[in-house]
Amino acid sequence: MNSRRPRRRRRERASTLPRPGSSPPPTVATVDSSGTPQEHHVSTNYGYVRRDLGAVCVVGVVTLVFVLVAAFIA
Repeated sequence: MNSRRPRRRRRERASTLPRPGSSPPPTVATVDSSGTPQEHHVSTNYGYVRRDLGAVCVVGVVTLVFVLVAAFIA
């Protein structure tokens, strides 16, 4: 039995990946305060790593203490 609903249209997929053989998009150069253009770069500030490592250690110690206490209670 046929449905009264209209057919679903096929969705057009826009690819986020470049097509093979196409040239890559040009990179955007920024100008810093001295007026010389620089390529955009990723920051190498890793100051947050020590804080995160400390948090992981604290959570690990608390978990270990909880397991050991639970083992002695049971």
